[in-house]
Amino acid sequence: MEESLKNCQEELTALKKEYDEFVYIVSHDIKSPMRAISNITTWIEEDLENGLSEDITTNFGLLKNRVNRLENMMNGLLELSRVDRMDLEFYEVNIPKIIGNCIDLFNSDPKIEFVVKANLIKENVVTLGAKLQKVVLNLIDNAVRFNDKVNKKVSITILESETDYIIEITDNGPGIPEEVAHKIYSIFYTVNSKDVVDTTGAGLAISCKIIKLVGGKIKYTEGIENGSIFTLNWPKNIILKS
Repeated sequence: MEESLKNCQEELTALKKEYDEFVYIVSHDIKSPMRAISNITTWIEEDLENGLSEDITTNFGLLKNRVNRLENMMNGLLELSRVDRMDLEFYEVNIPKIIGNCIDLFNSDPKIEFVVKANLIKENVVTLGAKLQKVVLNLIDNAVRFNDKVNKKVSITILESETDYIIEITDNGPGIPEEVAHKIYSIFYTVNSKDVVDTTGAGLAISCKIIKLVGGKIKYTEGIENGSIFTLNWPKNIILKS
């Protein structure tokens, strides 16, 4: 039994190494020709100048868009594979400030309204600050990016329990159909077509892997009047899990 368990662990380690090597090839060796295709397309456009028809111009635009999307997807895959190896520094952060920093990235759009409520005993904590900010940013980005309303509203509530910081992000968007809600943490999955919403579909998968790494929890629930609610439990004391 013990020998069988050891063999399984060795096989798992070998498979993980093979996966990491595959990701490296995809993210480095394939990205270069993808960039070359995009550059060559631009050079052809410049050489032809005004000799392009409207249809050809549109097709060139689609080609560059698809190449850019593929490169972004490979970047997402690389980031997912590095979750347990990158940005593992513990340092003191202020939870409301992290939320504020993320919100600041969207404040240039006057049609987005943010409401933040905090009820904390202690705002500062020593944690994996870069990881926490990445998860919060991904959740806020989703609340904005997939929101189909003209005037978007995002509410963020920050609470704490004895063991966790609890961050709840609510939006007034269309919500997620019940029949596909179980798929949202899969890499590259999106409820909307990528032609409708410009996204790689990697954000929630990366966030989910980070949360598993720190021993936290993430839960999706449907809002009272449509919309989405994501509840993040971030442990105060983190014991890293692979």
